[in-house]
Amino acid sequence: MIKNSQINNNLKRFRDSRGLKSKFVAKKLGISPNYYSQIENGHRSPQLEHLLKLKELYNVSLDEIFFDNKIAKRDKEKEII
Repeated sequence: MIKNSQINNNLKRFRDSRGLKSKFVAKKLGISPNYYSQIENGHRSPQLEHLLKLKELYNVSLDEIFFDNKIAKRDKEKEII
């Protein structure tokens, strides 16, 4: 089972590591900053359309959004082999 907190933590980490403001990300998703804040804080789950846009914005896979780094890295290495 996927923990919602893992998704939230990953989204925060991706945004912070790129130096982006949550308002900027919300605008890219076409949602209000308050709505995006609720996603990052675990009060709402992101919709599929938002996840697909975030995947492109952060240049990551859905595995990297849903799972911790170790799992995503392992799965990525399997794709290469």
